[in-house]
Amino acid sequence: MVDFKIQVDEDEQGSPEAHSAAPASKAQKASKRSSKPQVNLSKKGTIFMIVGLVAIALVGGFLFQMNKIENLKQENARLADPQQSAQAEADQIKNEVSQLIELPDETPTVATVVDVEKLKGQEFFANAQNGDRVLLFAETKKAVLYRPETKKIIEVAPINIGEQEGTTAGESTSQPAEN
Repeated sequence: MVDFKIQVDEDEQGSPEAHSAAPASKAQKASKRSSKPQVNLSKKGTIFMIVGLVAIALVGGFLFQMNKIENLKQENARLADPQQSAQAEADQIKNEVSQLIELPDETPTVATVVDVEKLKGQEFFANAQNGDRVLLFAETKKAVLYRPETKKIIEVAPINIGEQEGTTAGESTSQPAEN
């Protein structure tokens, strides 16, 4: 007994064609291939993907640079008026400190501790570190030493402003009045 295998393919119209087990001739195969246009999608797809990625990178770079320019413009505007910049910084620090302690209703003078070694002999700055902020309230004669990194108040002390030379925050060198 002889077994025949039948292979079913679809022709150009989509209807199945039955073929015998005999191999098709080379001419028949070539005619089937040539009837459909050959498109190498992998090359076109790769090129399209590369062009798309380059376009996305260019747009992303452009937007990044525009954002950077806008930030620089804002920084320039902020630095153009140092008084306004200092006032904004003082307000920000006062708001942070007011979350921790009741503060007077006045705008403080804000100073930054730059060299703690120069302040070693003063009791008010005994626990100070470089970068700490000092809020000086002239009307209520109060000084607050604040550490922004830990958001903690380090010291609070009364101050004597302009009464006598040699007065510092937290300590006074004036002599008590003799009776």
